[in-house]
Amino acid sequence: MPIRLSGLASGLDTEALVGALVSAYSYKKEKYTKAQTKLSWKQDAWKTLNSKVYSLYTEVGNMRYSSNYAIKKATVSDTTKATATASGNAINGTQSLEVKKLSTSAYVTGGKLADSIKLDSNLSELGIVSGTTDKGAITVRTGTKVTKIELDMTMTVNQLVSKFKEAGLDANYDEKNNRFFISAQKSGKDGDFSISADNTKGLSDLMKLGLLSDSEIKSIKSTVSTEGLVKRKYGSVVSDADGFASLIRAVKGYKDIINSSTASDEEKQAAREAINLEPAYRDIEEYLDGKNVDWSTLTESDIVAYGKEIYNAGKYDDDAAAATEREMTASLNAIRDEYVKLSAAKAMPETTDAEKTAKNAAIAKAKADVDAVLENPVNAKWASYIEKNFGAANDGSFEDDKYRYSDFWTQSDNLELANSVSYRMKLAYTLSADDAALDNANAAVKIDGSDSEIILNGVTYKGSTNSITVNGLTIEAKALTAENSPISITVATDTDSLYDKVKDFLTSYNTLMNEMQKLYNADSAKDYEPLTDDEKNEMSETEIEKWEQKIKDSLLRRDNSLSSLISTMTMSMMKSYTINGQSVSWSTFGIHTLGTLNAAKNENYAYHIDGDTEDSKTSGNPEKLRAALAEDPEKVIEFLKQMTKGLYEDLDKKMKSTSVKSMYTVYNDKEMASEYSNYNNLIKTWTDRVTEMEDSYYKKFAQMEKALSQLQSNSSSITSLLGG
Repeated sequence: MPIRLSGLASGLDTEALVGALVSAYSYKKEKYTKAQTKLSWKQDAWKTLNSKVYSLYTEVGNMRYSSNYAIKKATVSDTTKATATASGNAINGTQSLEVKKLSTSAYVTGGKLADSIKLDSNLSELGIVSGTTDKGAITVRTGTKVTKIELDMTMTVNQLVSKFKEAGLDANYDEKNNRFFISAQKSGKDGDFSISADNTKGLSDLMKLGLLSDSEIKSIKSTVSTEGLVKRKYGSVVSDADGFASLIRAVKGYKDIINSSTASDEEKQAAREAINLEPAYRDIEEYLDGKNVDWSTLTESDIVAYGKEIYNAGKYDDDAAAATEREMTASLNAIRDEYVKLSAAKAMPETTDAEKTAKNAAIAKAKADVDAVLENPVNAKWASYIEKNFGAANDGSFEDDKYRYSDFWTQSDNLELANSVSYRMKLAYTLSADDAALDNANAAVKIDGSDSEIILNGVTYKGSTNSITVNGLTIEAKALTAENSPISITVATDTDSLYDKVKDFLTSYNTLMNEMQKLYNADSAKDYEPLTDDEKNEMSETEIEKWEQKIKDSLLRRDNSLSSLISTMTMSMMKSYTINGQSVSWSTFGIHTLGTLNAAKNENYAYHIDGDTEDSKTSGNPEKLRAALAEDPEKVIEFLKQMTKGLYEDLDKKMKSTSVKSMYTVYNDKEMASEYSNYNNLIKTWTDRVTEMEDSYYKKFAQMEKALSQLQSNSSSITSLLGG
C-alpha cells in the first residue's frame, strides 16, 4: 500500500473524507463479519450441547443390556476373617466359607554382618576372596528365570544388591541393621525363589554374606534322601531301589532251587556256588537271612519293599556318588541332545507352504525323539530333578508339559550344568553325613512363598494372593477360620445400587433437558450484535463480556433443531411398555414430572422420584421405586431396558448423517460450515471493494493536492515578479 499524505496543500482531512465516502462499503463488510462471528459462537454452542447429548446417548445405549443391571451385594458374617464382593455372575444365596491358609511372599532376612559393612563396602571386607578363575558362584532361581552370579572380591555390597534385582528379586541392604533383606516380586508359591551355591566357594561366600538359610541346607539334603534319585551302596553293591529289588529276585531264584525238594544235588550245588561267587548276591542273602525271611513265600510286593529297605540302609559314599554322577551325566547329555534338535526345528523358516510343512514335520519328529528319550525312567527322573532344581522355580511340574523346557535345556551348558548338579549332590552327601564343616551360625531366615487356600461350599480353591475369585464372587481372605467353623457369605441383588442407577440416569437426563429448555427459552438479544474493534475501545472489559454473553445466551433461542430434539426426548420418555401383560411407565414406580405450574422455570420436563430424600418437592411421597425394587427388581430392570432401548433408537434417528449434518450430531453442522465459508468469501469481496474505493478516492485527492500545490507555486511566482 502506498504512503498516503493527507491535505498538505488543501488543509483537508483527506483520510476522514475517504472514510466517509466508503462507509457504505465498510458497513457491508462489518455486517458480514459480525454475522460470521455470531455463526461461529452458535457453532461452539451446538458443539458443546451435542457432546452432552452424545454422552447421554452413550449412557442410554449401555443401559439397554442386562449386564448393566447385574448388580449384586455380598455380606460376610465375620468380616475379620474375610470380605467379599459380588459381580453380576455371582449366584444369589448363602454360601459357606472356611479360610484354611493365607498367602505369604517369599522373604529372606539375612544374618547380621559387621557394623562396618556399608553399601559401598567391597565384598573382600566380608572375607570373600576371588582369583581370576577361582570365584564363588551362586544361582538365583525365581518363578521366571535362572540367574548365575559370580562373586568378585572387588564387587560392592550395592552392586550385589543390583545383581539380585536384575535376577528378578526385590533386594536391599539395610546399613542401620547390617542385613540383606530380599523378597519376591509377587506373593504366593509362584513367587517363591531360592539362592543356592554352585560351588564350594559359593557356599562359603553365602555364609559370609549371611545369606545361607537353614531351609536351603534342608533342600540340599533332600537330594540324597529323595528315594530313587541317587544310587546308594550296600555292602559291595551300588544301585537304586529297583536294582536292589532285581538282585533279590535273582537270589530268590537260586534260593528256591536250594530249598526245592525236586532239584538235584548238582542243581542245588550250582545255585549255591552262583550266590557264593557273586558278592552282591551274598550281601542280599545275608541281609534277608538276617531278617529271617522265608524265601519260599516272598511275594513281588515283598521284593519291592525289601529293595527299598536295602536302598535306604545303604550309604551315599564316594562309589555311590561316582556311579550317580555317571548316570546323571549320561542322562543329561541324552536329554539335551534331543531338546537341541527340538529347538532347531522350532527355529526353521516358515515363509512358504513347503517350509511350513517341513517345519511342522521336523517339530513332530523332534517331539517324538524327546518322548522316546524320556520314556527311559532314568532319563525322566533326572530331567525332572534338574528342571526342578536348576530351571526356573515355578514353570510347573516337568510332567505337565515336557516340551516347554526346550529353552532351558538348549541354553544350558552341558559341562557347567553337570558340574552344578554334581556339586549339589556331593554337598548333599557331606551334609547328610555330617561331614561338612558348616559354620552357619549367622544363618539367614527364609520364609517360603505359599498360596492362600479357602473352602467354599465344600470345594477347595487356592490362589497366589489372598484374593480369590469363584464364579463372580471375589473373596479377600484376612484371617484363618476356626476348625470346622465356617462363616457365611450371603449374595443378593443390590437394590440400593439399582436405585442409584435409576437416579443417576434421571439426573443426567434432567440436567441435559433443563439446559436445552433454558437455551430454547432464552431472552431475545435482537438489538445486540458482535462488537467491532472501535466499539470495544469505548467499553470496559466487563461491559464487553456482558454484551457478548447476552448474545451467546440467546443463540439457540427458538432454534428448530433444538425444538425437535426436545420434543423427541420428551415423547420417548412418556411412552409405556408392556411387561408380563401389564402396561408400565415411569409413573408406575412413582417417577414423574411436576407439571408447568409446580416446576421451576425451564424444568417442567424434569423427572422426580417420589420419596427421594434429596428432592424437596417429592421427599414426602411414598417410595414406590424402592418398594418395586424390593418386591420385583426384574420388573424394574425390564422396564429400564425397554425404555432406554426406545430412547436410544429415537436419539439414534436424530443423530444419523444427512446432507446438512454429520453422523452423531443433532444440528446442521455441515450447513453451518458451508455458511461460515460463504461469509469468508463475502467478507473478502467487500474488503477488496473497500480497498479499491479507498485507492480510487486517494488518487483523486492526490491529484487535487498536486493541482493546488502547482497553483500555489504559480501564484507565488507572479507575486514575486510584481514585486509583491
